[in-house]
Amino acid sequence: MELFSKEEVNTGRQWAFDFTKALAILFMVAVHTFIYEYGEENMNEGFQYRLNNIYGGVLAAPAFMLSMGVGIAYSRNHDPRTMFKRGIKLILAGYLLNVVRCIPQLLLWKGGFGEDHFGLFIEELNLFDILQFAGFAFLLFALLRSLHASANIILLVGLALSVFGTFVRSIDMGSTGLNLLCYPFVGIHVGEIWTSFPLANWFIFVAAGYWIGQLIRRCNDLNRLYAVVTPVAAFIFTVCMIYMTRHDVGMFGEENDDYFYYLTPFDSFVCILGAITVSGIGHFFMPHEPKLIYDEVKQIANDVTRIYLIHWFFVSYVMGGLISGMLGLPLPEIVTMLIALVFLFVSAWMARRKPFSNIKI
Repeated sequence: MELFSKEEVNTGRQWAFDFTKALAILFMVAVHTFIYEYGEENMNEGFQYRLNNIYGGVLAAPAFMLSMGVGIAYSRNHDPRTMFKRGIKLILAGYLLNVVRCIPQLLLWKGGFGEDHFGLFIEELNLFDILQFAGFAFLLFALLRSLHASANIILLVGLALSVFGTFVRSIDMGSTGLNLLCYPFVGIHVGEIWTSFPLANWFIFVAAGYWIGQLIRRCNDLNRLYAVVTPVAAFIFTVCMIYMTRHDVGMFGEENDDYFYYLTPFDSFVCILGAITVSGIGHFFMPHEPKLIYDEVKQIANDVTRIYLIHWFFVSYVMGGLISGMLGLPLPEIVTMLIALVFLFVSAWMARRKPFSNIKI
């Protein structure tokens, strides 16, 4: 039997990407908790380095965005109008979250805990983060769908934007107004104006996910596909990561702390291989797990946006505002990780209950 057919034969739920999204949100919650405790500038060695750069970096946001692209390919509601509305909701949710996140820093500044908290307040307020990126990605998808662009064309658009974003990253447009106007699209980090997920550098993951989603919809044998692709992707990914981390090149370059956020096409290729590796592991892992674990992973994948929103309250107020902000408590790594897991479990529990379960984005 041919591995791929002309017709769509695989339109059911893809548990491989449920697994990928659940793992990604775990890593995101952990790395955000650690950053508020230790500061990103201090996470340069040992477990903290691996968490910040690999588990909570390469295997988190890129894998999540690739899964988002697969989700678009499998969504029943991917007409341009629906995608445009969802994009607007995500952008508004992202900036509303900025307001929620920045309040503890404002209170710490007002409370006399240091002038640096005012700078952090402004940065948190202006931040162009992953929800804003997702919103703009949906807007671009709405445009491309209205133009009847194929999966191949969308992938080429993602690649072209990645190349463009590489040459304009870490730039200063010369004024605050222009920086704020352009920072959703290209990598800008000037003072407290920071885009951590510019559309140009990160759309490639959503586009690649959409392309992969369209491909696996026509796959006659997913077990065979993943059995071939997963070990190859894992091997190339591992070799590239060992070389890049040991030599501080590419997204791990020392020249600019923003390099992970302003990825080159090669960096993106490595991250995509990592996401494929995780999804391949999930494909073979999930069916053999007890129903309780399977259902939990599936539920977390369904609630991932709500969990993301809720966990920032705990990270910002409990970790950033109280533990490291007011009290300045130095916590061991194991305690910080346990706190992160508590944040995740509580956020997942709250996401399933009203009024949070009514949030539809």
